[in-house]
Amino acid sequence: MSDLRFDDLRWLHLLWAVLAVALAGVWGLWQRRRALRRFAAPELLARLAPGAGPTRSAARLALHVSALLLLTAALIGPRWGQELRPVVRRNVDVLVLLDVSRSMLARDLAPSRLERAKLAIAEDLLPVLAGDQIGLMIFAGDAVLACPLTIDYGSFRLALQDVSIRSAGRGGTNIGDALRKAADVLRGPPDRGDAPRLSSHRLVLLITDGEDHASFPVEAAAALWQDLRVPVIAVALGDPQGARIPVPGERGETFLQYGGQDVVSKADFATLRAVAAASPHGVFVPVGTQNFDLGEIYRRVVRSVRAEEDATQQHARQPSRAHIFILAALAVLLIDALLRDGPRRVWFRAAVAAREKAA
Repeated sequence: MSDLRFDDLRWLHLLWAVLAVALAGVWGLWQRRRALRRFAAPELLARLAPGAGPTRSAARLALHVSALLLLTAALIGPRWGQELRPVVRRNVDVLVLLDVSRSMLARDLAPSRLERAKLAIAEDLLPVLAGDQIGLMIFAGDAVLACPLTIDYGSFRLALQDVSIRSAGRGGTNIGDALRKAADVLRGPPDRGDAPRLSSHRLVLLITDGEDHASFPVEAAAALWQDLRVPVIAVALGDPQGARIPVPGERGETFLQYGGQDVVSKADFATLRAVAAASPHGVFVPVGTQNFDLGEIYRRVVRSVRAEEDATQQHARQPSRAHIFILAALAVLLIDALLRDGPRRVWFRAAVAAREKAA
């Protein structure tokens, strides 16, 4: 038992109280024996009080002291070995941060980056959640919570269907501001304080092309992990070489221009890779212009989270063994309750003596 350790050895001071009880008990037995000797001679005393011998009283004192020693051992909290514990599965709260800036209208992903992202969320992600909570935050220059965390996937679908580039109040792309607002949402209501909720795992699923307007997204992702232990799963959409941004008009579709030239939106993989790397459990998914299965990405992330959870919960290193000593103390007290003072029943001996006399 080389791995034996204790929770709090200060409770060993109770041994002084146990010693005092033992000495008081011994002194009481001695005083009782003296009083009985004064009362009658040993031959007469055996007939007057057959159960008044010192053996039973000493045994009961030993049981009392043993029970106190066992309870003291339980209080110091002995721990050793390992034990298997049942795994309690925690749900996952996933907050989707969806970029709705104009650059998401680019068609390097059909039918567009934004519509492809919405389709992946509705058709790939929602079917694999299996009771996990999901929320939706849209962002461009501003971040707006379109759907709070919920298991009502129907309401989430309705909120997702209404998302467009006009859903955010201001143009631009501020990923850092969206991550900071996501931290407020995941932290919970103000009356709960800043303590993170531990009843579920929490993830931020960031879907964007990565173009950012100096909102410090890497720092925001690092703060999200340090404060709430929430990693960011960054899904990068779009062509790193760039794609033009279509603009519908009265005379048909044109392309967004600036200074007389077409604006080309390039996916910023470097920024999103750094955002994901801000936490040990962050994941960067460089989709680019390829097909992707958001449900499989989610399953892979949750599988790794659950594997760590299972390994942590199944094996409890040096579990508390105090219950063993408590049960032993109760057993000792039960034995003590059966050893009552008073004359022993001698009917068995009398029956044996009568049978021997008759023989």
